[in-house]
Amino acid sequence: MRRSRLLTLAVATLAGVATATSPSPSALAAPPATSATSWSPCFHAGPGSGAQCADIKVPLSWDDRHGRTITLSLSRLPALDQKHRIGSLLMNFGGPGGAGAEIVAAGGRNLVPTSLQNRFDIIGFDPRGIGTSTAVTCGGPGLSAQVPAFPNSPAQFAAIQRQSAAYGTSCVKNSPPDLVAHVDTVSAARDMDAIRVALGEKKVSYLGLSYGTYLGQTFARLYPHRIRTMVLDGAIDHAVGPRDFLYQQASSLSDVFGRFASWCSASTSCALHGQNVVKVWDDLVARAARTPIPAPNAQGGATTVDDQAIQLVLPNLLTASSSVLFPSTWTTLGDGIARAQAGDASVLADNSAIGQPQDAYAAISCQSFPPQLRGYADAAARLAHARAISPHTGGASEAWMMTDLCASWPLPASDPWAPQRIPGTPPILVTSTRYDPATPLVWAQGVHREIPNSGLLVADVAGHTTFFNSACARAAQADYLITGNLPTTPTCGA
Repeated sequence: MRRSRLLTLAVATLAGVATATSPSPSALAAPPATSATSWSPCFHAGPGSGAQCADIKVPLSWDDRHGRTITLSLSRLPALDQKHRIGSLLMNFGGPGGAGAEIVAAGGRNLVPTSLQNRFDIIGFDPRGIGTSTAVTCGGPGLSAQVPAFPNSPAQFAAIQRQSAAYGTSCVKNSPPDLVAHVDTVSAARDMDAIRVALGEKKVSYLGLSYGTYLGQTFARLYPHRIRTMVLDGAIDHAVGPRDFLYQQASSLSDVFGRFASWCSASTSCALHGQNVVKVWDDLVARAARTPIPAPNAQGGATTVDDQAIQLVLPNLLTASSSVLFPSTWTTLGDGIARAQAGDASVLADNSAIGQPQDAYAAISCQSFPPQLRGYADAAARLAHARAISPHTGGASEAWMMTDLCASWPLPASDPWAPQRIPGTPPILVTSTRYDPATPLVWAQGVHREIPNSGLLVADVAGHTTFFNSACARAAQADYLITGNLPTTPTCGA
C-alpha cells in the first residue's frame, strides 16, 4: 500500500533530464461550475514526453465550498493519437502518499502501456496532502528507532502511544491550518470530481493501484455515473475491519516471504543463492535483537538496525518478485540480508519503515484505517495472533505499521472501517496477484463481491499489484479500459 522505493525508482530511473519550465497555476471553482485549465510544460517532465502541468483549487472542506481553498497539482500526457482519443484516464499509484503528478510527468511514457497512451490523455495528480499539492508536513520519522515497534509490555505500548500523539501533533502544527483534519479519502474522492470538471469531461476512466483502489471505490460510491471504466488493482477491502486487516495482511506477507526464500535459495541472481534463506533470516533477526547491526552507508535510514527494524523492511521489499517494469525488489532484499549478515545493514536501514518520515501516509491512513485499539491487552492479543500466523516475519506488515502510527492519533478518524456499497456503476475490473504481500487476494475477492457486475482477474504471480508484476494483466487492463469489455478469462500469468 505505501509508496515503496519501487515508485521512487520509477521517477528516478525514467525521469531523465527534466525541463526547466515550471508549471503555472490556475483556479477552479467547486463543481458544478467549470473553468478552463491552463496547462504549461512540467518542470519534472521526462525528455520528449510532452508532459503538461497545472494547478486547480478545491475547498479545504467540502462542507464549506466557499471557504478556504487548497491546491491540487495535476500532470497530463496528451493522447498520442488525437484522432481516436477516448478521453482522460486518471491514475493513482497508491500509498497513501504517492505523488502521481510527478510519476506521470517524469515516467508515464515508459510506465503506461502504449495502447493507453494512444487513446487517452494520461492524468496524474497529487491528492490533497501530498507532493506539490497543498501538503502535510510533519516532524522527524513516524516510527522512531528509540521506541519499540512491537511492544511487549504496557510501558512499551504507552511509549508507542506517546510517539503517535507527538507525531500527529507535529503534523497538525507544521501543516497548513486544518489540513490534517481534511486529508480523508472521501474529500480526496470529491477532489477527483473537481479534476473531472477541470478536464471538461462528462465521465473519466480510472486506474488505481493499492490505496488508489480505495480512493477509486470511494469515487465510484459517490459518483457512479461519472465513470466510464475503472480498474482497481491490488484492492483494499474497507469492510474487513482492523483485526482482519492485520491478520490477513500478516499472513499473506509471511506466505510471500516463504516464496521469496525458496526463490532466493534457488536463483543465481540472489546474493543468498544456495543457502537456507529462512535460517539466515532467523539468525540475522536474532543477532540484531541482541546487538543492533551498523548501517554506516545508510542514505537517510537509521545508523543501526535492530530486529524490529529489519522485520519492517519486508512490507517494502517483498513488493515485486519479477517486475515487468523494474529490477526485482526481491533481489534488493537478498542483497540487503547478505550485506547485513556481513556486518553492514545499510540497505535494510534505507528500506525499513523505522526512522523514515511518514507525513501524508500517516495522516491519511489514520483517517481511513484506524486501529481502534482498546489498550495494551488488545494490542498484545492482536500482535500475538499475527505472530502465530507469521512465525518467521513476526507479524510485520503495513497494518502493524499503521497500528503504531495511529495508536494515539490526535484527530478522530472521519472515515472509519465500513463496507463500500457501490451500485449503479458500469462494469469495474478488479485485479490482484495470487500472492500479494500488501493487499491479499481475499481483499480483491471481497471488493469484487461488493461491486455488482464487476470482474475479477487474478495473475498467478507473487508481488504487489498486477500492474508492476504481470505483463498479461497489464495488457488485459489496457484492453478493458479502451473497450469497456471485461476479460473473458479469470486468470492470467506473468
